[in-house]
This record gives sequence, C-alpha cells and structure tokens, in this order.
Amino acid sequence: MASQVVLITGCSRGIGLETALYLAKDPQRRFKVYATMRSMATNQEDLKTQAGKAFDDTLFILELDVTKQDTIDKTVKEIVDKEGKIDVLVNNAGLQSVDWWQIAPMENFYDVMEVNYFGCVRMTRAVVPYMKEKRSGKILQMSSLIGIKAQPVLAQYTSSKFALEGFSESIAPPLRKFNVWVSIIEPGYVSTVMAQQFSDSDLNSFWKAIASKIPEEDNRDIVVKMLTSDPDVVAGLGMQSPQDIAELIQDVILSTKPDFRYQSSKSIHEIIAHRMKDPTGNSTMDTWMKR
Repeated sequence: MASQVVLITGCSRGIGLETALYLAKDPQRRFKVYATMRSMATNQEDLKTQAGKAFDDTLFILELDVTKQDTIDKTVKEIVDKEGKIDVLVNNAGLQSVDWWQIAPMENFYDVMEVNYFGCVRMTRAVVPYMKEKRSGKILQMSSLIGIKAQPVLAQYTSSKFALEGFSESIAPPLRKFNVWVSIIEPGYVSTVMAQQFSDSDLNSFWKAIASKIPEEDNRDIVVKMLTSDPDVVAGLGMQSPQDIAELIQDVILSTKPDFRYQSSKSIHEIIAHRMKDPTGNSTMDTWMKR
C-alpha cells in the first residue's frame, strides 16, 4: 500500500513537531510527512535532529507561513508535483494570547485570528481541490477544549477556535460527498511551549498576575476567583503530552470513516459533553458566577 502523504503546519515545536516525528517514524512506513514551519532558517534543526534517519526519507521539511498565501500555494504545489496528491492536511499552526480583552491591543485579536482561523481557511482551500479530484482526503483541524468552553483572559484565543469550529462544521457535510473527511481535534492543556504558562508551579499566583491588569471596575476580584477556583484550568484535567495528541492524530488518519469531533481524553470528553447538553448556555454562566 502506498504511503499516505501528510502535510502538517506549525512543526517547529510542540504538537506539530511531535506529530511529524511520530508519523514519519511509523514502523510500517504508512506515512510520508511534509512538516512545514514559518522559518526553516531558525526552526528546523530540532526537528531534523530528532528525525534522524527519517529525515529526507519519510519526513521532509518545507517552509510555509499560513498567513501568506504565496508560501501556501508554492508549498502545496511542490508537494503535489512531487507526490501527485495530498492525502491528509493537519492544520496545527497556532498562536496563543493571554490578556484582558478590553485593554489588549486590537492587533492581538487580528494576529491570533490570522493564524488560528484564517490560516486554517487558507490551507483548507489550498488542498481541497486536489482531494476532491482524487475523491479522497482528510483534514484535521487543531481546535481545543477552549473552542467549546470559553475561559476569561483567553478571549482572543477562544474566539479564533470558536470560529474554526464553525468553519469546519459548515464545510464538513458537503465535502463528505467527495470522500473528504473533516475532523476537529479538541485537546485540553498540552505540555508545550505555548502552554507553559498554564503549568506554573503556583497557578493561582500566575492567574492573579494576569488578572491584575484588569481594571477594578471590570470585576477583577470575580475574574480572579473564577480563574483560581476552576478545576478545568489544569488541576482537574492533567497536562497531556504532545505525543498523546500525535497518537490520536494517527488514529484519526487511519480511520476509514473518522468522527467529526475528537477529544484528547475522557475528562475533556465529559466537560464538552456537559457543555453541549445545555442549549441555553445558562449552566455555564451559573457555574462561573457561583465560583
């Protein structure tokens, strides 16, 4: 059986790097991985070193910036010209922002949305024509628990993931007619550079420092109480490793008829299931305000 050609964005570190390595080192050689990153000049060495013998065999590194259409078009064309197809797209590139929405510069909102939402839209639009032509493909969108359940001081990030969830749900049904399957991956807190702020040894102090920037008239004390008493912030979930998510991604890729949504752990599944049971949204509001 021919190897599946997998294009992954945001591979300089974290989930992207680990997923690229995990698939490329598959003992059965079921994947040919094109790991992309915004700047190869400064970011490729770690991936290249860890890839070992897989580099330039089952793993190839290319430059791609999801905010720049010309780099997307160039890289997608290069892969298709070489392989004749792209079987799987993993939209992993992401940007985090932790700040109070009323005082954060508007540029923060634009920057996060540009990568986390519009970047995924651009990538999806770039590969779908080739997948439709082959009547085969999978598109994996890296969302988050926070794409379903919002958190204070994460308004920028939350908004981008909510947008990604809506986009994905809109395009998934018609694409299935072409045997192109869209799936959303919803991890909780993953031990990556992006999430290091959440693994601070004194989590309450961390959240208090963030919340200290909130004007008093915006109910700073309530926000601090909400953040420091929420078991979902970290303590009730446990921090997962990037390899945990890589293993899940491989399972989705190998599935004949993958689900639309995947949670990365049982606890994340239970939180999201509870969140979706209340169409009014009042249970979420009441839970926050009782903290």
